[in-house]
Amino acid sequence: MSGPKANGKGAPLDWESDDAENFRRPRRPVEVRRRAGWKQGLLAGAKVFLAFAAVAAVGSAGYLAYRFAVRGPFFRLSGPEAVEVVNGEHVSAAAVAERFAEDTGRSIFTVPLDDRRRSVEEIAWVEAASVQRVLPGRLRVYLRERTPVGFLRQGTSLELVDAHGVILPLPEGSSYAFPVLAGLPEALEPEERRGRVALYLEFLTDLGRNDKDYSRQISEVDLSDPDDVRASLLEPDGAVWLHFGRDRYQEKLEAYLEHRAVWQKNGEAVRAVDLRYRGQIILNPETPARTGTR
Repeated sequence: MSGPKANGKGAPLDWESDDAENFRRPRRPVEVRRRAGWKQGLLAGAKVFLAFAAVAAVGSAGYLAYRFAVRGPFFRLSGPEAVEVVNGEHVSAAAVAERFAEDTGRSIFTVPLDDRRRSVEEIAWVEAASVQRVLPGRLRVYLRERTPVGFLRQGTSLELVDAHGVILPLPEGSSYAFPVLAGLPEALEPEERRGRVALYLEFLTDLGRNDKDYSRQISEVDLSDPDDVRASLLEPDGAVWLHFGRDRYQEKLEAYLEHRAVWQKNGEAVRAVDLRYRGQIILNPETPARTGTR
């Protein structure tokens, strides 16, 4: 075995010297980390197990709650008496409950609310509806009924019509003070009927300007010609039909009221008056008035 070797300075290395001791031993202790992988794996596995257990518990609870709500007897709709109707003045509770007939015995959570709402809105007097579940086993239906704006003559029968042109059956025992509308046949397209009713409402609104309630003197309005609103007034000697065109309704009616005493005094029988032309009043026109300045 060879002896001690020289150091960098050429001097022999003494094994017992401090330099030799420094050469053989590190100045700082080396940190040794023990592997803890088995602990981390165990902890991760436990977390996964607990997560699966929680999911399973929630799923099981949800399933049990679903069975209780859908299949249990607690939330079942017992029958028509379990359907409550709110704001039904002209629509009977029986007519509304009939729309839920197939839901009797079912859980209220399985009733398709949107489908039933649309079905209820098909009832003539219903303009809009909403349906909500009421625990434990009831349904509540809120109604917004249509508002009639006039009587509608359909052949020999008399019905009602709302602002959208929807024809409504006349409720028994009802009392309204509307003019009777003509010129809205059943064959008329809904959009055209709606437009003619809008013209009628415009006519009434104009007659009521400046706090004047001339509409009370109108007994019937004929909308057959949208360019010529015709209305009848009941005079002592019978009805008089007035041709208004489609503007300045109040002004034209006041012109008629101002001059009617003249021909009434003369005993002249007047059954129709054409007021469509500015500065002219044509009595008993036998043919449509000529085009002129309005």
